[in-house]
Amino acid sequence: MKAMKIVEFGKPLELSEVGEITKTKSNQVLIRVQAAGVCHTDVSVRSGVIYKRISANPPRLPLTPGHEIAGIVEEVGDEVTGFTKGDKVLINPWQGEGNCFYCKIGEDQYCDSPTWLGITTDGGFQEYVLSNHNYVYKIRNLSPYEAAPLACAGVTSYRASKLARLNPSSYVAIIGAGGGLGSIGVQIIRALYGSIIIAIDVNDEGLELASKFGADYTLNSRKEVYQELLKITNGRGVDAIIDFVGSENTIKSYYTFLAKLGRYIKVGTFGGGLPNEAGLKIHSMGWQFIGTLTGNRKEFLEVISLAENGRIKPVVTKLRLEEANEALDNLERNKVTGRQVLIP
Repeated sequence: MKAMKIVEFGKPLELSEVGEITKTKSNQVLIRVQAAGVCHTDVSVRSGVIYKRISANPPRLPLTPGHEIAGIVEEVGDEVTGFTKGDKVLINPWQGEGNCFYCKIGEDQYCDSPTWLGITTDGGFQEYVLSNHNYVYKIRNLSPYEAAPLACAGVTSYRASKLARLNPSSYVAIIGAGGGLGSIGVQIIRALYGSIIIAIDVNDEGLELASKFGADYTLNSRKEVYQELLKITNGRGVDAIIDFVGSENTIKSYYTFLAKLGRYIKVGTFGGGLPNEAGLKIHSMGWQFIGTLTGNRKEFLEVISLAENGRIKPVVTKLRLEEANEALDNLERNKVTGRQVLIP
């Protein structure tokens, strides 16, 4: 079996020939990977930086990254029902152990002892992957290339949009609007809330994509955007900011765009924190700063339904599995519009 593996943090992934995958346990499904989305989190996994930002311990190397995984069922464990060989499926990679407080309230992604495919255990940058059957979902009329990005970009954007508490009169700024999460986020907000969308990105190609999907305004962040944004919002600022980058630079640059009672939803995993001067204004402005880590299982089902019914559609660029390092480098250099997907 071919796999692209991290042998040493901070170094390029290496193409490996590994033996047969571990025998399927009684509660597992073996899936032949047909598409694996490439997320900016994978860049942080390759470098090892992500393990300084999350509670999970670094895994033992070598590790196969990749957490956006769609494919075909090859084998099911003895306790598994509802799946047969040949079923098209999408894996929810944010898997809980089931007994902690957060799993019991339905927020498995915040599990105290999580299994995150491609982050704490082997993921989808390989030909086959194993998953707990409770986190495997059948897909009907989606290709694996369209389905794979839903596992992170889709469900994370969906959760962030809900937390923003939007309505048709809301002004919402989306930072990173042309990327994998942002381009889906624009579609979700247009489909579900009808809010006034201000798309912000570093490249014009990404802004063109956001405009195609329904953004009302587009602003290139390499230019001065503050005055333009005030003009759009009649001097008031935006009701919500969804930051799909989440770096120190984006938070510092954009929190001042919030109107009174505004909400800042931080999604990206770059590790940016709240500037001290922002904290001084929280009470007088009524601001809310909210962090979010992907979505729960119910939201996973809901975002699949949106895609199955044609309300959202990821834009993908297909690459070969062996091009995984190129895909990660593209993300680091801000050269990606939509989502890159590896084909084993």
